[in-house]
Amino acid sequence: MSQSSLLGDLIDLHAALRADRAIDSDDKKQRDRRIGTHLPYRKHQPAQQLRAWLAQVNVPGWDRTGPAATQLHRLVGLVLAVLGLITGWGLAQAVLHYRGDAPINVVNVLAVLILPQLLLLAFWCLAALPFRLPLISGLRSLLGFLNPGRLARSLVQRIAPAAGQSTALLWDADNAVAMAPVARWLVSFWSQLFSVAFNVGALLALVYLITFSDLAFGWSTTLAVESTRFHAVVSALSWPWQTVAPEALPSMELVEASRYYRLDRGLLGNTTDSAQAAQLGGWWPFLVAALIGYGLLPRLITLTISWQRLHHHLCDALVRLPGAPELLARMNSPLISTAAPRPEVVHPVDTAVDAPRQPPVERSQPFSLVAWSGSIATAEALRPRLSALGIEPQGLLHAGGAQHTAEDQATIDALCAQRAQGVAIIVKAWEPPLLEFVDFVQQVRARCNDAQPIVVLLWGGDAAVNASDLRVWSLTLRPLKDPNLHVEAIP
Repeated sequence: MSQSSLLGDLIDLHAALRADRAIDSDDKKQRDRRIGTHLPYRKHQPAQQLRAWLAQVNVPGWDRTGPAATQLHRLVGLVLAVLGLITGWGLAQAVLHYRGDAPINVVNVLAVLILPQLLLLAFWCLAALPFRLPLISGLRSLLGFLNPGRLARSLVQRIAPAAGQSTALLWDADNAVAMAPVARWLVSFWSQLFSVAFNVGALLALVYLITFSDLAFGWSTTLAVESTRFHAVVSALSWPWQTVAPEALPSMELVEASRYYRLDRGLLGNTTDSAQAAQLGGWWPFLVAALIGYGLLPRLITLTISWQRLHHHLCDALVRLPGAPELLARMNSPLISTAAPRPEVVHPVDTAVDAPRQPPVERSQPFSLVAWSGSIATAEALRPRLSALGIEPQGLLHAGGAQHTAEDQATIDALCAQRAQGVAIIVKAWEPPLLEFVDFVQQVRARCNDAQPIVVLLWGGDAAVNASDLRVWSLTLRPLKDPNLHVEAIP
C-alpha cells in the first residue's frame, strides 16, 4: 500500500462522500451494508475497508481524480530526485575542482558538503517532534523557501492544474484537523527524497573524480589550529566508521604532510615528488565515508521515517474524513433495513401466533434490551421480530417514565456490565421524544462502550409505525452526530 495510491484514495473518498450526500439515507444504508457483508475480514481495518468500498461503489456525479493525483505525486517525486542528483553532482564538482596548482582544501569540502547537512538534519529532528516549539515554527517559516518539499507544492500546481486542484484538499482549512499531519509529512517526504538524491549525486561525483582524476587534498585555516588538534577533530568525525573502515581514518602523518604551509611549491607538479603527491590523495576514503555517514545514511533514515509517518497519517485521514465514520457505521452495523423487499399488506399484529421472519443476517447479535417509559413488559413476544432485525435480546431492563433518576443510573450501570454487542432501546413511536430520553442515550454512550451500536426501536403497538413518527425520532436524535446511533421501526 504505497503513499501515492493512498493519497489518490483519500482524494477519491473525499469526492465520493461529498457526492453521496444527495443519495437517500435508506438507499445508502442498504448499499453500504451490502458491500460491508462482503468485507467481514476487514471490519477491524477501517482504512482498508474504506479503500475496498471505493473499489466497489458507484456514486452518481462522482469524478475520480485520485489516479491523476497519484501520477502527479510520482511525477513530483521523480522531478525532485532528478533535481537532487543534478544539484549534488554540480556542487561536488565545484567544491572538488582541482587545477593542479593547489590542493583541494578538506576544510572547504567538509564546510560545503557535510556541515550544512548536519545542521539541516538537526533542524529536521526538532521539526519532527510531536509537539511544536515556537522557535522552530519561526525558523520553519523563515527558511521555508529553502525546503524542496515546500517548493514541490508550487510545482504540483504548475505541472497539472487539474490534479493539483484535487491535491489542494491536503491544505484545505476546513479539513485541517485530519489533513494537516498528512500535508506536513508529505512535505517532509518530498524534502528527504531530494536530500537522498543530492547525496547520491555528490557521492557519484566524488567517486568519478577520484577514479578518473588525480586529486590532491590538503587542509589550511587562518585559525591557530595545530596538526594534532586537527587530527583529533577528524578522528572524532571518523568515529562512526573507524571500526568497520579503519582506512578511512586519516593518520597523523597524513595530517602533518597535507598542511599547506608545509607544502613545497614544486610538490604537486614535480614528478620527483610523485610519492608525496600520491600521499595527498589519501584523504579520499575519509571524504567518501563522511559523505556516506553524515549525508546519505541519515537521509535514508529520515526518508524511511517520513514514508512511515505519511502512510500512518494517510490511513488516519481516510477514517477521519467528514462522512467516513457514518459510512463505516453503515457498513458494519448488524442492521440492514426494516423495509420489505416488496409491498406488504399490514394486518393487525397478533404477537401470540406471529411466525418469525427470516433474519436478514446469517445470525442475530446479542443486544441489551431496554424498555423506555413502559413501552413493553416482556421481550418474549417481540423476540421473533427483533431477530428479523438481527437482534438477540439479553434480558430486559427498564428506564424512563415513572422511574427515578437513580433507577435510570442503575440501568445504565447494568448495561455497561453486560458488555453485549449493542444496546436496543424500545420506545413508543406515537410519543414525542423528550430531552430526558436524549440525555439517557448520551449517558449510555459516555459511560459504556463508545463504539457499540445503540438502536432506538420504535414500537407501534397493534399498528405499524407511522413514517412521520420515524422521521420525528430521527430528526431529534440527528444532532447527537453519533455514527453508531440508529433509529429503526419494529415491523
